[in-house]
Amino acid sequence: MAEKRPEQRRLDAFLRDTEGATAIEYGILLMMVGLALIGMVSLTDVANRIDNTFNYVSDTLSG
Repeated sequence: MAEKRPEQRRLDAFLRDTEGATAIEYGILLMMVGLALIGMVSLTDVANRIDNTFNYVSDTLSG
């Protein structure tokens, strides 16, 4: 069997290395939760603005 070149050995070692993978996974999960919270707050704000607009139109037409 032919001896692997140094570049191939480094690539193989890099692909087998799992150190830090858990921290990255937790970071991705935290980012996803943060984005979901931001989305919920934004949607709540938009819903409140639409509700206020409809209430204004309703009050104006009835009154």
